[in-house]
Amino acid sequence: MKTSLRTKIFIKSHKKEIRFVLYFILFFLLLQIAHYSLKKYTSPILVHKLNAEVSSKIINFITPDEKTFTRGNTIGSGGFSIRVAQGCEGTEGILLIIAALGAFSMGIKQKISGMLVGTLVIYVSNLVRITTLYYTLKYKPGMFDLIHVYVGQTFIIFIGVFFFIVWINKFAELDEKRV
Repeated sequence: MKTSLRTKIFIKSHKKEIRFVLYFILFFLLLQIAHYSLKKYTSPILVHKLNAEVSSKIINFITPDEKTFTRGNTIGSGGFSIRVAQGCEGTEGILLIIAALGAFSMGIKQKISGMLVGTLVIYVSNLVRITTLYYTLKYKPGMFDLIHVYVGQTFIIFIGVFFFIVWINKFAELDEKRV
């Protein structure tokens, strides 16, 4: 009986937080379903054009002697190549930002602006990650797994969480002032 009462009190006193978590999970699942349903149509644009080709151009800008090129999702240079795999295009990080901002209590303009800015932040961060992975695999291949699995993924998560915290702190205050 005491546990039931404590649970009710907890739920009542944390209603906003529980609502956020439930909406976040719902939005993220719906976005993931949409993403995976459309993957065969969006992959040539997201992986090949927006990630592999743009990363190749960044590498050529930073180090013109690399003379990288792309073939589909592969970035090559001479006899060296690296493949941008499905799932390495940063979409999941973008979907997390969109779901989190969609679930958070703030004005619709702030949500949409945050989703657009957050998408750009995660996209640019992912280009930095891919470019770093190219140089790591080519010049320090022994460190590739560490950089790819641990550092790179943690970097994207950190950037996403940091962006979300900064964004909600900026716009949650505006909403509180209206109340």
